[in-house]
Amino acid sequence: MSPVVKFLIGLVVALAAGWVSHGPLGRGAAYLDGLEARAGSMVRYAAIPGVAVHMKRDPLSRTAILSGPANDFQRQGIGSMIGLNGRIGSIPGVAGVQWTDEAQRFAMPLLAETLLLVAFAYLVGVGLGWVFFRPRRESFL
Repeated sequence: MSPVVKFLIGLVVALAAGWVSHGPLGRGAAYLDGLEARAGSMVRYAAIPGVAVHMKRDPLSRTAILSGPANDFQRQGIGSMIGLNGRIGSIPGVAGVQWTDEAQRFAMPLLAETLLLVAFAYLVGVGLGWVFFRPRRESFL
């Protein structure tokens, strides 16, 4: 079997494992549930009545979607006073913040992020294996 075929088979298996973990095993949705809980506690701490937060679910994305009656000061803040956008955007794992009354921006799906990360880790592993564990040619010095 050629080395290219072996490389591609390994890449496909790694990507399939990433997809299984994300989708059928539910790790993607569980990750967003945790982010949504942290974002919800941040909104409750801000104590702005009527404001709610949820994570983008179709497709799964690390974008927090805020809704409710909040003025620009409550959303953006001013000077050293951080608004809801900054507070929720500072939560580790949240990639972006959008309001329902704003134009929707592109948000990379969590599955795409997962597969890119898996492919990168696979390529790093193959590269390290090639550098450190490949058979060496004998030199006649």
